[in-house]
Amino acid sequence: MINLERYPLDCPDTDRYRQVVAGSSREMARCGLVNLEGFLSSEGTTRLIGEIDGLMPNAYFSRKHENAYGAPVSDDLPDDHPYRIVGKTERHGLAYHQLRDTALEDLYRWPPLRRFVADVTGHGTLYLHEDPSNALVVQIYKAGGGLAWHFDRALFSTILNLQKSDGGGVFECVPGLRKPGDPCFDDVRDVLLDESDRVEQHHPEAGSFSIMLGRYALHRVTTVEGVTPRMSVILSYEDRPGVRLDVATRKNFFGPTAPDD
Repeated sequence: MINLERYPLDCPDTDRYRQVVAGSSREMARCGLVNLEGFLSSEGTTRLIGEIDGLMPNAYFSRKHENAYGAPVSDDLPDDHPYRIVGKTERHGLAYHQLRDTALEDLYRWPPLRRFVADVTGHGTLYLHEDPSNALVVQIYKAGGGLAWHFDRALFSTILNLQKSDGGGVFECVPGLRKPGDPCFDDVRDVLLDESDRVEQHHPEAGSFSIMLGRYALHRVTTVEGVTPRMSVILSYEDRPGVRLDVATRKNFFGPTAPDD
């Protein structure tokens, strides 16, 4: 499924592999985001989309209104405080417990892919996320759907971009907008109110692979237009074993059919 000629993940001792890792790592250090075009083969992209299309009747639809920090909204704060500025997320999703015995699961669990992500992000070792739902997640944005401005909980995110929408569905982000211990409310407010000149727009092609430092990058997917949905897959890796969601959070994200534990 992976274009191994361009990205030789199965040959980590070669000069070509080291060149790919070094270039990707430099891009991550420069802007907190790297997008690897043509990461999947055309056959691999088609196969994964076909799998997802077959599972779409099981997808969980969710519509939520949250602020960028995922924090409780307080009426004691000013109207323009980032905690008071709420955006809408609307999407269909397939969680890991719905993706067992698929090519997507095989790809997620393939050790060379995990080693490659570890090398690019500078982690000595990465582990599979152990949550039965959150480890591997397909996100489908149909017409009218989108992802509100937010920061990720995870330090970094790895995303397979499978299908572009007919219109809209633009990935927008502001890398490094907040810092450890500093929520940077003023800068975040400017982005949420469309008063910032730091917003970057990205248009990843189908079959590309993105790695982003999402905990510190404010990002969103703009409203999708047209018949063709936007489709991507989040693969979650951790720097320590045993990471999983609590049951309440899992069911909030993935619906009542998500496993109890």
